[in-house]
Amino acid sequence: MAAHSPVEARPRRWLGQLSGRLYWRTFVLIVALLSVSLAAWFQSFRVQQRKQQIEQTARQITSLIDLTRIALVHSAPQYRNALLDELVRREDIYIYPRQPGDRWTPMARTDFTRQLAASVGARLHESLTFAASVNDQSGLWIGFRIDQDRYWLLLDPSRISVSLGETWLVGGALATLLALIGAAVIAGFVNRPLRDLSIATAYVREGDFSHQLDETSGTEEIREVNRGFNRMARALQEIDQERTLMLAGISHDIRTPLARLRLEAELSVPDTRARDDIVGDIEQADSIINKFMEYARSASPVLQRVDLPELALRVQNELGKWGDLRIRVELGVRAWALADELEMRRVLTNLLENARRYGRSPQAEYAEVELRFLRRTGEVAVEVRDHGPGVAAEQLQLLTRPFYRGDTARTSAKGTGLGLAIVERTVARMRGRVELLNAPGGGLLVRVWLPRDPGDLPQIESRY
Repeated sequence: MAAHSPVEARPRRWLGQLSGRLYWRTFVLIVALLSVSLAAWFQSFRVQQRKQQIEQTARQITSLIDLTRIALVHSAPQYRNALLDELVRREDIYIYPRQPGDRWTPMARTDFTRQLAASVGARLHESLTFAASVNDQSGLWIGFRIDQDRYWLLLDPSRISVSLGETWLVGGALATLLALIGAAVIAGFVNRPLRDLSIATAYVREGDFSHQLDETSGTEEIREVNRGFNRMARALQEIDQERTLMLAGISHDIRTPLARLRLEAELSVPDTRARDDIVGDIEQADSIINKFMEYARSASPVLQRVDLPELALRVQNELGKWGDLRIRVELGVRAWALADELEMRRVLTNLLENARRYGRSPQAEYAEVELRFLRRTGEVAVEVRDHGPGVAAEQLQLLTRPFYRGDTARTSAKGTGLGLAIVERTVARMRGRVELLNAPGGGLLVRVWLPRDPGDLPQIESRY
């Protein structure tokens, strides 16, 4: 049966959060910076190219008008029509006499056309007429004078079209693509040390101190952070080892005199009632020590496939010796969880012991507890419900605090106040969660949600 460690799953979740936040934030900021830089460069180039295009077009128009004037002025009147035909045939330049009845539409007033008209007028030292159409014929029409005669010069409108050219557009697209690739590489390079640190932190948080960071590569600042983290991990490992050794020693040293006290009480106290009270106190002290040791345990659970109904039946059989507890397990729901079977057995035992102590109605001689199972996408739950007095709503979330005791109705029995705290801590180590509710009709209802085994067969989920 394959084991699934939470230490393997936590770094993946941390890495997903890191890539979903810091990586993409860095990526977006770098892309934004590069985009602004490219936009500024593109705009500067556009303005510069527009100036060059205006100057080039103005020179062409000025040259054409000057050449046309020279040709018409120095040609005999009877040859002017032939000259105009020759200009059309050879140079694709159309010259038409301007008639008083011509209908013409002014050229659109844009920044480009205004600068072009001003540049041409400054070169020829006269005011020209620019039209978009004459007598319903579209084109770049320019009205000029030769002495007292007026003419129209017709050019291809593409001469004043504002275009950056296909080459520059392709270059801009390639530059943008390279910027995106560069941003992704830079963001990954910047965030890689943080990713490694987050993974190592997750291992340490789960009690695995063997995951060390590289202290020889990266920048000096990164190496210093890695060295500091490794020193901290080693110190925490030493503290954990010392704590485990200390707790084991304390448990042994306290239980030894307790065992002697019990033996002496059974042999030396003649009064049966007094002897039973002393033995009961000793057993309670031993139980408290067990609770402290259980709460202080920090070993990481090994997750595997656990059949919760089957485990509940085994626990029910084991606790059947308690005469003041009646357990009813509702079967019929297939509930396979990813959990540590031994830890889950302790969780159920703690919950049933808590119900045995505090979940008994005032008139009942024994506590009645019901166990049922719930399923939903990705999660399964074991639900433990007693029929006691319940807990005030404002105290529900406080029950899992270590040593917290609720109202006197539920704390009349002796206990350590660690039962539900142990349950929550153990379930959290198995990547689960505990839900505390007051059951309808009275009593405390505890739901322990655990990750659902991926191999569990699909079926109708429980609704509640």
